[in-house]
Amino acid sequence: MNLKLYEKVRSNSLLFYGALFGIFFFFTGLLAPQLLTDVLNQINQELLSVFSTYYLWVGLIAVLAAVVIIILPIRKKRLGDQEPSYSYFSWVALLYSTGMGSGLLLRAVQEPVYYFKNSPVVTTDAKITALQYTFFHWGFTPWAMYSLFGLIVAYNLYVKKNTNLLDAIVPHAKNKWLKFTAILFIILITITGVIASLGLGTAQVVNGINYAFKVDYGTNFLLLMVVAIGIVATYSALTGLNKIIKFLADLDFTMSIILMVFIAYFLNFESFGYQTITAFYKYCLHFFEMSLSLGDYKTSESFTKDWTVFYWAFWLAWVPFTGIFIARISRGRTIKEFIITTILIPTVATVLWFSVFANAAFDIVSVGDANQFDNVFSSLFVFLEHFPLHHITFFIAGLLVLISIINSVDSAIFVLGMFSDNGNENPSKKHKFIWGFIITATALGLTAIGTTELLNGISNLLVIMALPFSFLYGYIVFFFFKNIVFKRKAGIASDKS
Repeated sequence: MNLKLYEKVRSNSLLFYGALFGIFFFFTGLLAPQLLTDVLNQINQELLSVFSTYYLWVGLIAVLAAVVIIILPIRKKRLGDQEPSYSYFSWVALLYSTGMGSGLLLRAVQEPVYYFKNSPVVTTDAKITALQYTFFHWGFTPWAMYSLFGLIVAYNLYVKKNTNLLDAIVPHAKNKWLKFTAILFIILITITGVIASLGLGTAQVVNGINYAFKVDYGTNFLLLMVVAIGIVATYSALTGLNKIIKFLADLDFTMSIILMVFIAYFLNFESFGYQTITAFYKYCLHFFEMSLSLGDYKTSESFTKDWTVFYWAFWLAWVPFTGIFIARISRGRTIKEFIITTILIPTVATVLWFSVFANAAFDIVSVGDANQFDNVFSSLFVFLEHFPLHHITFFIAGLLVLISIINSVDSAIFVLGMFSDNGNENPSKKHKFIWGFIITATALGLTAIGTTELLNGISNLLVIMALPFSFLYGYIVFFFFKNIVFKRKAGIASDKS
C-alpha cells in the first residue's frame, strides 16, 4: 500500500473507531443503563477472580523499573538538545493537574476517613494506617506507571529521534497493522480514563452545588454540566499548550496550595507531623508487603479488589495520555531529573495534601458523626463546612474541581489529536475538535447511568480496559530495557574485544 494512502487510512480509522466507541457508550448509557452496568459488572468480576494478583505485580514492577533506570548510566542523558520549554513550576503544575488533580479533591477526605473507620489490616493506630494506605494508593506506584511510559515515549522521540509519536510508542512493532491496533487500543483506553475523570468530577461539582445551596439538581443538570465542561475543555485544547492549558495548570496548582495551607492552619502540628512522618516511613518500609498484600499487610480479598486493584487499573487507564502528555512537556530535561520530578515530587506533594485533609477530618469524626464523609462526591464540601469562611472555600473547591477536570480533558484531547494527526506534536484544530466531541458524548452516555451507579460502572469499565493494555505496557517496557541495557552491554563487550 502507498505510504501516504496508508497514513490517511490510519488517521481516518483512528477517528472512526474512536467515534464508534463513543457512540456505543452514549446510546447504551442513555437507552439501557442497567443492562450496561450489569454486563460491565459481570465481566469485571470474572476478570478480577483471575487477575487480581497480576495487577499487584504490575504496580510493583513499574516502581522497580523506575528505580533501575535512575541507577543506570542512561540517567545522565538529556531528552533532546534544546532547553526545557517550561519553567520548573509550570512543568510540575502541568503534570500534577493532568495526572490526578480532580481525584485528589474527590478523595481528599472520604478515602482516609474510610480507612480510619475500616482499617485494611490489623493495627494499633488506625490514623497512621489510614494515612499509610492512602499514600500507597496515590504515591509511588501510580506516578511510576505514568513516568515509565512517558520516559519511553520521550526517549524514543527526543533521543532516538523517532519520526513521530506513533513510532515512538511501539517502535519495535514492524507490522504496520499491528502497530495500528496497538495505537487504536491506547486511544480507546485513553477515552475510557478521561471520561471517568469527566463523569466523576462533574458529579462532585453538582453534589457540591447541591450541598452548598441546599438544592437537589438531578441527572439532567449533571448531563448539562458534562456538556458544558466538555465544551470548555475542547476550546482550551484548541488554543494549544502554552495558553489556556498552561494557565489553568498554574492556577490549579497555586489555588490547591492556598486551600491546603488554609486547612493546615487549624491543625495540631505536633500530632500532624508525627502521624505524617510515621505513616510515610511505614509506607516506604513496608512497600513490598503492601504492594503484594503479604504478611502483616495482607488485606481481605474484597479490599484488594475494590481498592488496590481498582486503583492500579484506574492509573493504567490514565497511563497513555498522561505519560504522553508528560513526555510532550519534558523535552530538554535529563532522564534523572525526569524520573525524580515525575515520581518523587508528586508523591511528596500528595502525601502533604492527604495528610492535611485527613488529619483534620480524623479530628472531626472522632468527636462527631463518623459517617458524615461517606459520600465520595460531597465529602469535601461537608468537610469544609466545619471551618471558617466555608462559603469562600466552597467556591474555591468547586473551582478547583472544575479546573482539574478541564485540564485532564483538554490534555487528553491534545494527546488524542496527536495520535490521529499522524503523530503530529501540534495536532490540527480539526482533530482536537472531533476528539472533544467524542469524549463529551461518551461521558454523557456513561453519566446518564446516574451518580449512584456512576462510580461502579466506570470502575468496571476501567478494570476491563486496563487488563489488555497492561500486556501492551509490559511489551513496551520490556523492549525499552532490552535496548538500553542489553545493547549497551553488547557494545561494551565489543569495545573490549
